[in-house]
Amino acid sequence: MNAAVFVGAARRVVVTVNLGFAMSLRERRRWLTRKGAGIARAVAPVLPPGWIEVAEWWMARTGPTWPVLSRIVAANMRSAGVYDRPVIRAYFEQVASHLANAMRVFRLADRDGAVAGLARSQVDLDDSVSHIHQALSHGRGAIVVPPHVCNFLVTLARLNQEVPVRVYLRWSEDERKIEMKRAWCAATGLDVILEPANATDPASRAAACVEALRDGAVLVMTPDIAQRSDRGVAVRLLDREVYLPTGPASIAMLAEAPLVPVFGRLVGKTHVIRASEAIVVEPMARAEGGRQASIQRAMQTWAGQFEAFLRECPQAWFLWGDSRWTRVFRGDRRYCGT
Repeated sequence: MNAAVFVGAARRVVVTVNLGFAMSLRERRRWLTRKGAGIARAVAPVLPPGWIEVAEWWMARTGPTWPVLSRIVAANMRSAGVYDRPVIRAYFEQVASHLANAMRVFRLADRDGAVAGLARSQVDLDDSVSHIHQALSHGRGAIVVPPHVCNFLVTLARLNQEVPVRVYLRWSEDERKIEMKRAWCAATGLDVILEPANATDPASRAAACVEALRDGAVLVMTPDIAQRSDRGVAVRLLDREVYLPTGPASIAMLAEAPLVPVFGRLVGKTHVIRASEAIVVEPMARAEGGRQASIQRAMQTWAGQFEAFLRECPQAWFLWGDSRWTRVFRGDRRYCGT
């Protein structure tokens, strides 16, 4: 490894940690995550393979002892009714694999077929992915709606080998965050649609997505982002009312495209992708609740399958430590009902 690169990276780590302690806990977590991702991106191409394996091993072993994150994850799992000590350990093993693969993707990005090989070695597809092909046969494209599983970038890279997909990236004021997401997608060979800056305007948000769907594209949108009660659609999930984004269902209805739920299971250390029968978001009569009721019904169908995934394989979901879901699990009335 180039010594100058290593020394420069080490200095950035020290500066990052020192500055991070001057911030609030939430600001510190976000800032350290962003800085850590930037450092990983810079260092990964020159790291010997063994170093990434060592880092993965260390994160997997020490993760359950990290004082803040492990406590939040455990509390959220208890609130969801899926807590178990082996599940916590398995979760941090998955997180370690996720972070290590992020470095591997950047390291292998310039080598023909290397990232595709990484994806094939860790992710399998079962026969149910035929639901995606069936949804596409109607000629209106399809919206694939997975949750944020651990290793989701490698998982999407594997799915992209079966059906070319485009990833919908939510807009952020942080340009470096957007650039990092774009770089990850580019390294895995994924096309992206970036949410416009004026995303509060539903028409501007939907236009690029509808255009892609009408061209027959497979668009990936992740509905498992907890919303405030005044911004999302209410669904029953894990014995409580929570609010999920309206975007996937509303765009599906506008484009007359099906929603295809995609989840997965772990077989040993291998992620196995499985798809469900498409959800058709049919407009309902005004007397039945109209557009909002149509969206709610579609998202409730997805939420039921999402809950089954969480109960079957909780260690595979990446967002147990997410701040918005933590508000949900703590009963914050801005994010959940009774």
